[in-house]
Amino acid sequence: MSVRRIAIVGAGHAGGRVAQHLIELDSRCQVLLIGDEPYAPYERPALSKAVLAGEQAWGELMLAADEFWTAHDRLVRMTARVVGLDSDQRCLRLDDGRQVEFDELVVATGGVARSLKVPGGDLPGLHVLRGIGDCEKLAGALESGSRLLVIGAGVIGMEVAATASGLGVAVTVLDVSDQVMRRCLPAAVSQWLAAQHQHAGVVLKSQVGVQSIVHDGAVYQVQVQGLEGRCEVLEAEQVLLAIGIDCDTGFLEQTGITCVNGVVVDAFCRSPDASWCYAVGDVANCDNAFYGRPLRQETWRNAENQALAVAQQIVGAAQPYSEIPWMWTDQFGHNIQVVGLIDEADGHVWRGDLAQGKATMVLLKECRVVAAVMVNQGKERKALEALIRGRRQIDEALLSDVSVSLKAVAA
Repeated sequence: MSVRRIAIVGAGHAGGRVAQHLIELDSRCQVLLIGDEPYAPYERPALSKAVLAGEQAWGELMLAADEFWTAHDRLVRMTARVVGLDSDQRCLRLDDGRQVEFDELVVATGGVARSLKVPGGDLPGLHVLRGIGDCEKLAGALESGSRLLVIGAGVIGMEVAATASGLGVAVTVLDVSDQVMRRCLPAAVSQWLAAQHQHAGVVLKSQVGVQSIVHDGAVYQVQVQGLEGRCEVLEAEQVLLAIGIDCDTGFLEQTGITCVNGVVVDAFCRSPDASWCYAVGDVANCDNAFYGRPLRQETWRNAENQALAVAQQIVGAAQPYSEIPWMWTDQFGHNIQVVGLIDEADGHVWRGDLAQGKATMVLLKECRVVAAVMVNQGKERKALEALIRGRRQIDEALLSDVSVSLKAVAA
């Protein structure tokens, strides 16, 4: 049998899962897994929560035991950064001078933490949180009674704020938006979550922009400006930049492979510019078969399920990828889950009472369920996903009636 060399660039959650599936699905595949971290592939969600808090060891995040990554003669792990691609020769160039030839390529590079484009935004000692190394550095710097300034009120920023607050750190969160986790949460749930943070002592400053950062050897001084032009200087021993990621596609420049908001791929996760090139995970801007438009997802489930879809595509057993977005966050003992796309909604109904900390906001468009936000109601997720996929018009009174289970409504 001829051997197929599959190069996977990026050895994180998505890339590692692709490697695992290929080893299992096709005995003809030789898998070359290339990543620039010294760790075996691992999951990331706990880094901003249990691992940062010291409640979980990072070794528990690994996708498989160390033996898996060394015991298979068809799997080769390479610790290096890919810096170039020769599309004609199908050859990767690594930063250590090695060249790697392949038959098919999977881009699983994810993203790099976005930098702050202001004076002092690149000062040494500023924290980001993408990997285990970042988590260890931040955890080692957080001391009870110290101050942490979080720039960015997205998922990572708010999770770190909650974790650090629980460790006795005085936390201030800055954001240019007028609400926390704006991309993920409707205003009502965002306001409720902000209140949980404020109750725990977290200071939230919204609609402010960072103008500069300086460090005097002991503390960082961050100058911010509000809507009315008023400036103030905030001080903290530690600063976390949590303003999102930029897709890591630099090695694909001038290769003819289109990259717009990630690697552009079709519903089978394959580049329209090169039939041998796939993308998976955070970096994949995928034509979603359910929504009928491109969608790039930065979620745990997308890394899991899209990895299987890519592996199946490579071995010839593919179906169009049609994942409905699902994400979750745990903050101050509360579990919040979001399914679907909240920006598609034109109305909503409530199940339960958010003021009591247990409720589901069902988001609708033309009386069809398009998304939902569950606060400590994760048991309703599967039924809500069925309603989203079903696209049926549902009576709003029935949806809001907590005496009727959503499972029964979906059935």
